[in-house]
Formats: sequence, C-alpha cells, structure tokens
Amino acid sequence: MAEQAQATELERAIAALRDTGRMDAGSDRLSLPHWSDADWERLLDAAGLRRIAAGEAVILRGTADRSLCIVLDGEVEVMAHASDGQSFGRLARFGAGSVVGEQSFFDGGPRSAGAWAVRDCAVATLTPEQFSAFADRNPGLGRDLLLALGRILSIRLRRTTAKTLG
Repeated sequence: MAEQAQATELERAIAALRDTGRMDAGSDRLSLPHWSDADWERLLDAAGLRRIAAGEAVILRGTADRSLCIVLDGEVEVMAHASDGQSFGRLARFGAGSVVGEQSFFDGGPRSAGAWAVRDCAVATLTPEQFSAFADRNPGLGRDLLLALGRILSIRLRRTTAKTLG
C-alpha cells in the first residue's frame, strides 16, 4: 500500500515536471522538454522528497543547508530581510517546476533568504552529493540539469539587474 502511494506521488511529480519542462524561454522554471518520464524518474530517484504544510519553512535563512529544492506541487514564497534588518520583503513566489536554494547549492554559502510554503507543497531536494551521484550515472542528464539551472540563474539575475537599474 505504501509502495503504491509512493509510486502515485512519483507519477504526479513527473507529470508536473514534464508539463513545466515545456515552458517558454523566458520562464524561470526548469526547462528540459526533451527529457522523458524515465529521465525525470532518474532525477527524482536521486533526490529526497518532502511534503511541506502551508506556513512551514522550506528553507531557513542563514543555515548551511546546500540542498536545491525543486517545487513539484504547491507554491513557495521567498522572503528576505529588508535593509532595516527587522522587516521582511517578498522576493518572489514560485510554483511547480521552479527551484529555490540554487545559490547555496552552487556556492556553498549560508542561505541568503528564507522560503515558506504558501500552500501545501511537495519538493524534491537535491544535495550536491546526490547531484554528483546522479551525474556520474547519467552524465548527459547531469549536464542538461546544470544548463537548465544556469538558465534560471541568468533569468533571475537579469530581472534583478533590471530592477536595480530600472
């Protein structure tokens, strides 16, 4: 019974990623339109799966956790401290197919912002060690994922630059 529930959850996650993987070029969601369901399953098998209730933390600011979080279902809001150090400012809101925690995943630094579940959500968490094992077994998929994450970082940096200069 538990195996069947886990299989159903995995199928739902793959369907959500497959659908968001076909987003337009300007989207900051994972875009891997040529990945098959089996490719997505390989990634999800390498990752951890977490269910997070609305209002609960997905990422805590300042922690050393380096996990990349791929939103499979629900909605996540990223918040950061404002310059006064006491109030919060909303940075972004992300749904299925988006990623959070990419900065710490790549640079190893502490979390620069916090993220909370706006609605109940499911996320796949991928540590650098899990990614390395995945990429060792699936070099082409590992490269594809890194390029997709690089594209997301580039889009987000361009938005930040536009806001700063705008």
